[in-house]
Amino acid sequence: MLIDKKFSVAAMVALLGAAQPAAAAETTADLGVSASVLESCNLSAVTALAFGPVATNAATPQITPGVVSIVCTNTKPSVTVSLDGGAQPDGTTRRMATSGGAFLPYKVHSDAGHANEISIGGTLYSGGVTAAVPTLLNVFGEIPQGNYSAGEYSDTIVVTLTY
Repeated sequence: MLIDKKFSVAAMVALLGAAQPAAAAETTADLGVSASVLESCNLSAVTALAFGPVATNAATPQITPGVVSIVCTNTKPSVTVSLDGGAQPDGTTRRMATSGGAFLPYKVHSDAGHANEISIGGTLYSGGVTAAVPTLLNVFGEIPQGNYSAGEYSDTIVVTLTY
């Protein structure tokens, strides 16, 4: 008796069942993660003391605000921020200068009412700071009323953080 080959292959598949896909294998591993945050404090001048145009012989002093920021990685119970005299102080007076050598005196205060002048080498802030929270310190520049020569004046005060 002759068996149809087509039938026999089809019959075998039906008898054995459809081929099943192989089950997926799975394995795991650990991926280590680490970091070191170094203890530090950063100090930045967020807003410079920029007076803009100065009116000579103004009836009142000219004022401008600025901001200094401290951010430390750890809480510090005691930090001090001090200001030097700038690049060309004259005794106890801070001065901006032009490239031609003309000078423009100015003062720096820690309060908007200009009652607390920060002397050369004086303290802007003394106190604590909280970890990772910016401590913003306001500073106020003042150009006394007076008659000044025309020119572009500038200076740089070194701000020092001790912690």
